[in-house]
Amino acid sequence: MPSKDFFPSNKEELERYLEMEQMSARIQAELNGKLSTVLARMDSMQDTFERTLGPLAISVQEIEEIKRKVNLTPEEVERIYGLNAATLANQRTKAIGPPYIKVGGRVLYPQKELQKYLNDREILTNDD
Repeated sequence: MPSKDFFPSNKEELERYLEMEQMSARIQAELNGKLSTVLARMDSMQDTFERTLGPLAISVQEIEEIKRKVNLTPEEVERIYGLNAATLANQRTKAIGPPYIKVGGRVLYPQKELQKYLNDREILTNDD
């Protein structure tokens, strides 16, 4: 490509120079179009990523925070241990199920007691 100070000395050089400038402009336009397409796809992928994994990341963070608690609500027990909150309520009325604490109208399950309760119900199989 000629330098900025290039000045064609004849018609042939001028035509070649103009062809090169036109080719350069076409290539630049094509690259800009491709870059725009790539950037649009990346934005779309980022949106999809945030929509899909964003709630999961929040959920994982919430679960980790719940796991650090000493006592859990029935809803938290359901979320962490998979014990249905309604089943836990039913068990409380029958005085069965995991030990719990009742403070006013609030029911809490100590995590240590939940883990012991579940461990006591573990069934070992004879897988050879």
